[in-house]
Amino acid sequence: MRFIRRSVVEYIKQLDNINKPVIISGMRGVGKLSAVSSNYENIPCVQLSNIKETLLACNSGSEFFTVHKAPVIINDIQYALNLFKYISEMESKKIFLIANQHLDCTNEYKEYIKDKCIYLELMGLSIYEMANMGHMQKPFIPAKHPPCIISKKSVHHTFKLIWRGFFPDYEETDNFNEWDNFYSHKIEEILQKDIYDKINIVNKTSFLNFLTTAASYTGKELNITEIAEKVNAAPNTVKSWVYILEQAGIIYLLKPYFTENTKRYIKAPKIYMTDTGLAAWLLSINSADELEKSSLSSSFFETFVIMELLKSYRHNGRKALFYHYRDNSKVTIDLLIEDEECFYPVNIENTTEPKNEYVSSFKNAVLHKKLGYGSLICLTDMHRELNNETTALSIWEI
Repeated sequence: MRFIRRSVVEYIKQLDNINKPVIISGMRGVGKLSAVSSNYENIPCVQLSNIKETLLACNSGSEFFTVHKAPVIINDIQYALNLFKYISEMESKKIFLIANQHLDCTNEYKEYIKDKCIYLELMGLSIYEMANMGHMQKPFIPAKHPPCIISKKSVHHTFKLIWRGFFPDYEETDNFNEWDNFYSHKIEEILQKDIYDKINIVNKTSFLNFLTTAASYTGKELNITEIAEKVNAAPNTVKSWVYILEQAGIIYLLKPYFTENTKRYIKAPKIYMTDTGLAAWLLSINSADELEKSSLSSSFFETFVIMELLKSYRHNGRKALFYHYRDNSKVTIDLLIEDEECFYPVNIENTTEPKNEYVSSFKNAVLHKKLGYGSLICLTDMHRELNNETTALSIWEI
């Protein structure tokens, strides 16, 4: 597999003089361990998938760190969260903890994780990383003149990439059998190692039906009741399954924008599959051509864009303050990016011909901060100003 320069490695290099453990979480297979190992080839790695190591870690954390002194990389830290208690007492905290589950919601050990660790979330390859220019990507903020660093791709090539997906260990190919085998093995590995121990075995078939249904909702508002009816499961069960997928990094929930004590805003999150190739496989969309012509093409394009923008933040060690906007006047904005002073609005359109009407909602949103410069991200051949406050740009110009 060819070397790929990951954005997060540049961020990790900046942490060398900070004496805090670094947690890197994300879906299994997105390259967390290789990102750390490529920068610290001489640091030993302990695999907690090894049952002997897990038993040592769980039964005696102090002895574990006597055997495995810092600096050290610990893979699959989710199997021995009790180690956080011992890490907090160690003098040298140059420890890299690789987690195949999000850990920020783990209540029992939250006090050890919060403020005492540097928490990073890694996703699949970004389009910058695929171009081996991950070190040049910055967190996306709408601007009149986008960076235009990576070369543009055609509409067909874009959908080819969306169908292919973003796992780093998958070589780009048009061969259906290779694509099918890759995702078949990938989802089975994720299910076996990260999910099946969290669901009732009786519900296994229902859960798999739910997983496919979740893929069909990518880019849409999450409707627990509607999904529960489709998969013949109780709403509370579906709610727990959504949580499991979110923890495993398979889905991302985009929070709704709303303020307290008002009924103006719609408060349902939007659900996105974090890897569009996996979503296409679950939905049996068997080629890029089929995806491009599918009724789901716009939802997949929106998913692709949101994930790329999210990667631009997460892979640079930044928290993404992202929201979607919909109010009871049917005003919608696909994405609001918040900073200290304002909200930057972003709409997404699966089109090569941007129009001002696609961003007319920006001026009608009711927000508690001022509105910053806006973007329409689409498939245009070059960026162009739609009005004094908004520029249309290609996904390849972010």
